[in-house]
Amino acid sequence: AYGNLINRSLVFIEKYFEYKVPNGTLDAQIDHQISDAYKIVGAKIEKGLFKEGLDQIFTLVRNANKYFDSEKPWETRTTNISACENTLFNCVQMIANLAILLNPFIPFSSKKVQQWLCLSNNWREQYVSIGAVLPKTEILFERIDKRVIDEEVERLYKSILS
Repeated sequence: AYGNLINRSLVFIEKYFEYKVPNGTLDAQIDHQISDAYKIVGAKIEKGLFKEGLDQIFTLVRNANKYFDSEKPWETRTTNISACENTLFNCVQMIANLAILLNPFIPFSSKKVQQWLCLSNNWREQYVSIGAVLPKTEILFERIDKRVIDEEVERLYKSILS
């Protein structure tokens, strides 16, 4: 879900906005969700409740994907360009903060996204400027076929039993 959000948002910007973060205004609800995530996830991590912290982050990931889907930038690109720009601007802001929030859990991929968006590694809300130029991005995570996972689990199970 996280990799999909990043890929579809940033590739859309590459393709239709010449790699530049489009004009937009941070949605108040999104701003509130980001702010809350830092407080809640930070408190969970400090208490050693890593799974609960990760669950909170993925609530934000799901909300970001729902936002992208509900705003339909693939349609508004031709019917209401300012709405399209605003959607993508907000998606970039969510991606930026998800990269920071996920850094304790997936540091290597988080670092890659932080570099793409020119973010610091500081645990605080961070935003990408309008017009910021994005590099050519790449797929962050390769999809793993379920059969490969099942085969590996079976192999490990057999090695444990023998």
